[in-house]
Amino acid sequence: MYVVPSIEKWISNIKRFMNLWQFLSKKNNNKDKQIEKYQKLTIKSNAKHPCQRRNETQQPLATDANNKQRTVYNLSKETLDEPTIKLLSKGLNFAITPQKIPYEEIICSVEDCLFKNNIGKEDLEAIRQDISSLLRRSSAPKLNLPKNEFKALYNLRNRPKLTILRADKGNATVIMDTSEYNFKIQQLLSDVSTYKKVKIDPTTNTLKTTTDLIKKYSEKLDLDVNSTIPSCAKPPRLYGLPKIYKPNAPLRPIDSYQFVSEIKDLHLADNESMVSFDVQSLFTCLPIEDCISIVTRKLEDNNMPTEYAVLLKHCLTSGYLLWKEEFYMQVDGVAMCSPVSPVVADTFMEDFEEKALLTAPVNPRFYKRYVDDTFTILPSDKVTAFLNHLNSINPKIQFTMELEANNTLAFLDVLVIQNPDNTIGHTVYRKNTHTNRYLNGESHHHPSQLATVGKSLFQRARGICDRKHLAAELQHVEQVLQDNKLRVPHLRHSDRVKPATVERVPAVLPYVRGVTDKVGYILKRASIKTYFKPLKKIGQFLPSVKCHIPLQDAGVYKLDCECGLSYIGQTKRSIKTRVKEHIADVKHRRIGKSAVYEHVQDRPRHYIRFDRPQILAKEHRFLPRMIREAIEIKKHPNFNREDGWVLPSAWDPIINKIKSKPKYTTARLQDTVSSFCINRTKN
Repeated sequence: MYVVPSIEKWISNIKRFMNLWQFLSKKNNNKDKQIEKYQKLTIKSNAKHPCQRRNETQQPLATDANNKQRTVYNLSKETLDEPTIKLLSKGLNFAITPQKIPYEEIICSVEDCLFKNNIGKEDLEAIRQDISSLLRRSSAPKLNLPKNEFKALYNLRNRPKLTILRADKGNATVIMDTSEYNFKIQQLLSDVSTYKKVKIDPTTNTLKTTTDLIKKYSEKLDLDVNSTIPSCAKPPRLYGLPKIYKPNAPLRPIDSYQFVSEIKDLHLADNESMVSFDVQSLFTCLPIEDCISIVTRKLEDNNMPTEYAVLLKHCLTSGYLLWKEEFYMQVDGVAMCSPVSPVVADTFMEDFEEKALLTAPVNPRFYKRYVDDTFTILPSDKVTAFLNHLNSINPKIQFTMELEANNTLAFLDVLVIQNPDNTIGHTVYRKNTHTNRYLNGESHHHPSQLATVGKSLFQRARGICDRKHLAAELQHVEQVLQDNKLRVPHLRHSDRVKPATVERVPAVLPYVRGVTDKVGYILKRASIKTYFKPLKKIGQFLPSVKCHIPLQDAGVYKLDCECGLSYIGQTKRSIKTRVKEHIADVKHRRIGKSAVYEHVQDRPRHYIRFDRPQILAKEHRFLPRMIREAIEIKKHPNFNREDGWVLPSAWDPIINKIKSKPKYTTARLQDTVSSFCINRTKN
């Protein structure tokens, strides 16, 4: 369970602060995995015994009879039909074929890329004309879902009693009763030692404090104020990921390879055991003041400005969240979502383990830690004493112990094996509840992305497995790829080195089979590499588990008038804020400043639908936002005073193809805000 990042993300992006990040972190922390490790979703009464072994067998909580791979866990009281199970078994990251070509996104991406690359004028025009001609001839690809599954997808959208989300680990899909899901979240928030309910939204105050700190230290820390100060703030939103089995280390291939290289030549003595120690809920139990003191000391020792510690303290003490229109402050620990939390946790643990090893009754012969998970080799009769010693150092930092079972112990994604001759073997570790579900070969992803799945699995097998276990692992990978409808022969030999190309700013395009891949070939002529992203995944069609905050994003928007014309605008702040400014312009009759007011003034019986602003595109980047606004201005009948960004004429045929027609209302529509504005205009 974790909170979406906000204020902390802005501070972490400071250029000079990244130097501190790299200094403090000895390893490449994997944020996307660490934020998922929220131990408190499980009810406290079900907490495991500190010495419980990780390798014990655990059955899934629930499975569908037809779901042999256990990829779908129906924990709800409702029964799901076969098409729904088949749909969800594809995974929430299964990309669905777009039903229409996203011309606007393609044009924005191409123009953004061409603008950033130094290409001759003639070549630019040739590229635009070729892409425009291609788009005029193209059509959307065939749907990659059967009709009954596509129907099941839309039926799931209309079942508010169900909450569908991915599991905390294992890439399984979980269906829960919404009432039970809400109960678990509320139970977590009821912990008054960690969360405190507040009456007002802390976003404005946090934003002001952040801005003041950046301005105060910008000169000394060499900060670019304009690019650092946040412009579109919204509160972090809480949501949970259900645990369908005991916690386990996620896939961390780089650290796993390093770990394997260090253990492969070890020999265990007859009186030694392999033991893993894991911190209970590290992030929520970190003592913030201790963390700040440690960081400050390291800054002083390395002659770095201690003002970084002030910024860090602001990040760590400003944690709050939104749940069901109520706000909560995090009063203890660090936010799981914060980009600085993993490095702060690792810094604290470095200091902690230094103290622990210096004062330990017995030092482990081998000691390896990754954030909160530790692999050690200790004398068998000293294991409990070492655990008690760790738990005596800081009352907030408590460890659990996992003993080897059947001469094996898992660490990261490596299964460490004690051979009969006391040498160490190693292979890939999977829980018995692992789904073996990866990106489905029928998903509407670019072929290169599908190929990456097999490449990474084969690479992991060769990097982790010893000779004894490699053949079995490669055979397993081939079977898994076949089950996921991926091409095995091509994937197995896909790790050859590619030739170097000219360094240019790449293009990022929405993937539409037979369309944008051909656009990529055209851009390749100018030595521009193209990356592809899927448009819509199954998970994006389903209701979000996060609280909806309307109009809180930056982007392009539309305000309709009942006459059939519209105003198209763009903003780097929240669209909600910009709409309020339009309302104020009309109320205060700001001639020359507002095209909206001028339209109302010239046509006093027209009504602007301020109560129904439409978001045409969410976009935080400046240039793509300006280009998208210009496209939308050309598409829609409007009363804008300017056309915005100047678009090359090569795109005119495409924009004419997707132009909207004026929509006149059949009855006079009137909203409260517009009526008030117009009445003020008359007086």
